Amino acid sequence: MAFEGLSNRLREGIKKLLNSTGNEKIEEVLTDIQTALTEGDVDKATIEKLMKKIRDDIKSNKGKGLVTREKVIDVIYNNLVEIVGNEETKINIDSVPFKILLVGLFGSGKTTTAAKLANYYKKRGYRVLLLGLDTFRPAAYQQLEQLSKQINVKIAGGGDDPVKAIKNAIGSFKNFDIVIADSAGRDILDNALVKEIKLVKETLKPNNVTLVIPADLGQNASIQVKGFHELLDINNIILTKTDGTANGGGALTAAYISGAKVTFIGTGEKINDFEEFNPKKFVSKLLGLEGLESLLEKAKEENIQVNEESAKRVIKGEFNLMDVYEQYSSAKKIGSPQKIAEMMPGVPSSGRTKELLEKQEENIGKFIILMDSMTKEELENPKVIDASRISRVAKGSGTSEELVRELLEQYRKMKTVMKMSNNRQFSGLLRRFGIKI
Repeated sequence: MAFEGLSNRLREGIKKLLNSTGNEKIEEVLTDIQTALTEGDVDKATIEKLMKKIRDDIKSNKGKGLVTREKVIDVIYNNLVEIVGNEETKINIDSVPFKILLVGLFGSGKTTTAAKLANYYKKRGYRVLLLGLDTFRPAAYQQLEQLSKQINVKIAGGGDDPVKAIKNAIGSFKNFDIVIADSAGRDILDNALVKEIKLVKETLKPNNVTLVIPADLGQNASIQVKGFHELLDINNIILTKTDGTANGGGALTAAYISGAKVTFIGTGEKINDFEEFNPKKFVSKLLGLEGLESLLEKAKEENIQVNEESAKRVIKGEFNLMDVYEQYSSAKKIGSPQKIAEMMPGVPSSGRTKELLEKQEENIGKFIILMDSMTKEELENPKVIDASRISRVAKGSGTSEELVRELLEQYRKMKTVMKMSNNRQFSGLLRRFGIKI
């Protein structure tokens, strides 16, 4: 996965917090998160500012009452999302021809990214021109030309002078909606290349300057990104090489220092291995919470409305069969009980909980039919269900008395499990539905 090194370390910290029995491990986990960011190649200044913000946010919440572990996770999550962009960021094509200048280090994948970006906009109906301005790397123009043929877009530029290439092509810009310029890779400390890119920007007059950075940029990120941003005023970031096992801290550093938001990510070598960047999904994956995001998305797709009072009773282990019926009906739309549990961070995947969930999955459809045959009194107060009522429900549902007893037994066991379990992770899920426990 992308940023495997950094992600594995962050996930361990989150897991430790979820599995702790109290809030005493909060500071220990924050130290672990700080270490994870350091080992994941995020630069020192960025870490210090980020951790200070996280600790300040936690202190702010302490003033409002007890700080739960889930609140700490929310704070970490929200601060990381803020760095890469709270919402999906798009390049706003607000005029034509709209000129995008791609800049970055040597070997960052700009040429392939230029073609991927051109292909992205071509698919959306834009007339795109690729402009080859990399006169430093041998065969850079030929590579871009081959890629342009692959995606069937026009190309201009080339030669040995990028400024001259712009002037030669500028007359044709009016025939296109978007011009994507692939500049030469450069180290921001190389004075000759710095002078060149300044002239390129002055001549091209781009509407947007996008920094292309690889996920494996490492600790070198802060100097380079700061230099690019001060020189060119970066508007957006595209991450490349995210399909490897790089730590990925350099990407967080780039976004933090420049203030520019990540817009796209390259997920492989092929032209179509390119997608819009979703900051919330990205951070969820970093922290091992991607299952939770998937669960919320699925619930949204199915237009599932959560009954607040019922959900609170389930979390507290104070639910009745009416609540069970409602939860079963909603859960069926999302997936099996076991699959839902697997999406939940911190939920045991083995032992008694797994056994009960597997049993529920096997009988959930039958149980709904059984409960359809019960009276309102029986659903709200299962204690009144005696032998004669069990017989009546079995006959009314066309099932067996044994199955009715099994439902009642599972109901009692689940109540016991919910009362005994550490259910704060479930409370955190409900807060995402806007329900406070």
